[in-house]
Amino acid sequence: MQREFCIQSREMTEFVEEHFGSIRAPFNAGFELTAKCNMSCVHCYATPDRKHRDFTTSEFRAIFDILVDRGLLEVYFTGGEIFMRPDFEELYVYAKSKGVSVVLLSNITLLSRKHIDLFREYPVQLISTTMYGYSQETYEQVTRAKGSYAKFMRALDLLRDSGIRYELKFVGMRQNIEDLYKVRALGKELGVEMIVSMDIHPMSDGTLAPMDYKLSAEEAFQFDVQDEGRNAFWKGVASDLAAGRIGLRPDRVCQRFGDGYLYPCSIANQFVFITSDYQMQGCVRASYRKYDLRGGTFDEGWQYLQQQLTDKKHSGGFRCASCEMIRYCEQCCANFAQESGDEEKVDTYYCSLAALRKSFVDDEVRRLQSAR
Repeated sequence: MQREFCIQSREMTEFVEEHFGSIRAPFNAGFELTAKCNMSCVHCYATPDRKHRDFTTSEFRAIFDILVDRGLLEVYFTGGEIFMRPDFEELYVYAKSKGVSVVLLSNITLLSRKHIDLFREYPVQLISTTMYGYSQETYEQVTRAKGSYAKFMRALDLLRDSGIRYELKFVGMRQNIEDLYKVRALGKELGVEMIVSMDIHPMSDGTLAPMDYKLSAEEAFQFDVQDEGRNAFWKGVASDLAAGRIGLRPDRVCQRFGDGYLYPCSIANQFVFITSDYQMQGCVRASYRKYDLRGGTFDEGWQYLQQQLTDKKHSGGFRCASCEMIRYCEQCCANFAQESGDEEKVDTYYCSLAALRKSFVDDEVRRLQSAR
């Protein structure tokens, strides 16, 4: 069920759960530095006509200091496009000066040698970027920005030669799915970590337009079967199940649902997200519950989000709470709320994909047991 925006997020989540699992504190945070972007990607969650005032440098410093005081270990910067922020360098250096690990999410088309020099002087934990297609035609079908492919490839060369840790992501959708394995092969050739996601979700204002580009559950499942890494992952799950090393349902999920809570994840519990208009959310998806930091304190907002999200109880009829396929599922109450206005109205897409994965794993478990 873990949703990963980058490899580093998984590493930090696992570290926090192992050492601080029972503590409620914003150990991890995301900052949307700006709503401005030099692309107009077809699947983007950000509402394109946002004309608000981005938070100021002093506002960033103020909330960042509070987060550090409350236990912040890692932060990621996203956008819009982070390099469109005029004071990006100042914000980055300030975060590094506080001893916090910094991850950058960027389309990298504005990445320059000046940035590379900055990241060498003040080391970045990871730069995470998405390659939307292997060819110019496919890439720019997604970004809707002429010339963006050439800029991306130039920046990729910069990163490759810099020695800075970076990763490639690929978001599979109808426009680019034919390029998936070509991008996967390029990542392997470059020797970089890679995340593939088929997750397309509504815009932050609930607009469903991006959903038109989403693959079917059957199409998404083909990646689980055909990709060497994903295939090995699910076979590893089967091996662990057959050997009794794990249960049918993840322990944390069982505990959260068993205690009656709606959200089984770290939303507003060990994570918080600050939008570019200085709103505080439990995660990047949960824009339907937010607290205005210009109108109150962090502690008031933290308490509000915990009441509205972390401590929210599910109804007895919430399907996910008792589902035996939850280990195979990417269910997300935030997505449900964005799509339908109801956090408990399950999108059957997740059910279909989970059922396909479970069937695959069950077959593998039977094969392992019969081979004994």
